[in-house]
Amino acid sequence: MTGATTNVQGKRKTKVGRVVSDKMDKTIVVSIERLARHRLYKRVIRLTTKFKAHDETNDAHIGDTVLIEESRPLSASKRWRLVSVVQRAGEHGLPGESVVIEEEATSEAIHAAAHPGRTRSSDSDDEASDAVDAPAAGSVDAAPEAVATDAEEAVS
Repeated sequence: MTGATTNVQGKRKTKVGRVVSDKMDKTIVVSIERLARHRLYKRVIRLTTKFKAHDETNDAHIGDTVLIEESRPLSASKRWRLVSVVQRAGEHGLPGESVVIEEEATSEAIHAAAHPGRTRSSDSDDEASDAVDAPAAGSVDAAPEAVATDAEEAVS
């Protein structure tokens, strides 16, 4: 070899993900989601990968969005280190809260597509049964007037 050594360092990889565990001392587990196309079915699927990252000051907590960077091996499974906390969990809600809201909306959309014209909530079923029972509970004279006004509205 020649005596000249060049110190060439490539740029380290960085990833942004959500902290799913901070129970270990100076270590966090970061979950990173990516979208990929299924090889056989050609559908886009969501894949998650978990990385253990070194957090020297125990700064990150569950639900935080963090930036991690590649580093030398720090332990048997730790090869990443925390660069910064991008967003705190308190600023965008609890980690499971947004998932529950998205899940309900997705479930409703799937149900609406599968059964057009039908609602799924039990509250609306209870209200519909109450509405049917309401004219029967009223006076006998009130029911024909209600029918008459409905017929007049339909004509106009």
